[in-house]
Amino acid sequence: MRTPDQILGPYFPMQIKPMASEDLTKLDGGSEAAQGETVQISGHIRNLEGKPVDGAKVLIWQANCFGRYSHPNDLNQAPLDPNFHGFAEIASDSSGAYRFRTVKPGAYPAIADWMRAPHVHFEVNGLFERLITQMYFPNDPLNTSDRFLMSAHQPDLLIAQNIPSENSSSCHKLRFDIVLARG
Repeated sequence: MRTPDQILGPYFPMQIKPMASEDLTKLDGGSEAAQGETVQISGHIRNLEGKPVDGAKVLIWQANCFGRYSHPNDLNQAPLDPNFHGFAEIASDSSGAYRFRTVKPGAYPAIADWMRAPHVHFEVNGLFERLITQMYFPNDPLNTSDRFLMSAHQPDLLIAQNIPSENSSSCHKLRFDIVLARG
């Protein structure tokens, strides 16, 4: 099935350029790492026929580990991390694969009675279409109360899968495959 659409969100990055890097844990030219749990997210971008989408442009943006975006309209009182702006652009390879490192975003208050579950925003521009979606983290207790996740036709398609680690790496690995209708 096609990956469900999600909202673009109120905090699409402004006034900053996306990093041209697969590692969001360090700013270009920075020496300090971002705060929070490091995660590696990888997957494949395919069409409904299962064919890989080569060269899909993928924009990624997210809140920091405290649940705050580097955005002038984010009034959340959580701290900003000076070593993280959470915005990058990558591309899928000839097999449709993509991969990046980041920090697990924190939950944040959307409105008075609702906390958003941790999530990463994706804008995927394939050869024939554009998909805006969000990836959620497996087993997060806020998933079942996240109104955007629960409003999706098939919410399970938006939850990443854990990748078992073969060593004692401190980096949590997740798989999030993206399916476009035509690619």
